[in-house]
Amino acid sequence: MKITAKQNVWFNAMAEPQAHRTKASRRMPDGDDVKESATLTEFLDWVAMLDDLARRAGSGRDEDARQLALAKLRFLLRRVQHLREQMMQGGRGQARSGLERLVRLVEEWGQVLQELTGRQPVVVDDWPLPYRLYSRQAGELPSPAFAPRVAERRRRQRPGDNVLLPQEQEAAVLVLHGIRFVLALVGEGFGMAQHPLLLQVQARLAQLVPLLGPPGTAAV
Repeated sequence: MKITAKQNVWFNAMAEPQAHRTKASRRMPDGDDVKESATLTEFLDWVAMLDDLARRAGSGRDEDARQLALAKLRFLLRRVQHLREQMMQGGRGQARSGLERLVRLVEEWGQVLQELTGRQPVVVDDWPLPYRLYSRQAGELPSPAFAPRVAERRRRQRPGDNVLLPQEQEAAVLVLHGIRFVLALVGEGFGMAQHPLLLQVQARLAQLVPLLGPPGTAAV
């Protein structure tokens, strides 16, 4: 499977340079190398699954689109967890780069929420999402016959007044909790509560959290 630039979701953006490793360590990977390799393998599995779901969603069925969105929310949760782990290990020196990544993750999270609630968000992520037909390779272009069907579906209000289904809300709230943990780590743990990027994320969350809807099985 070809991995595009978009699919490289900063698996190893905070890793230490490898240039000064000894020959012995190159022959026998240390614990960090093994962990990074396992994380990369896990993330590539996510990529393959999401690509498969995206192809199914291209047919225009709302159920397939929502399955894709739910999987994307769960992948975002995993990426937020990975960011949290790296920032806890990297300490204060990684705060800015970590917040830059968090800004992007929040925007991707917001795009999924807006898609699921019938809005037309600004595209921040070219990964195939519900109600859009993207293609990264010419050979993967969807049939033009799908386009009118998708446009009509976007105009049509869903049953339930365009609110998240319980499992979608639960997944989205878990991502929110992960984001707030990183904010607390930087603001309280690193003493950087007034960092501009942290304030930017907080302001964006204030706009997006209402899209979660009334509390269901998950507490916001």
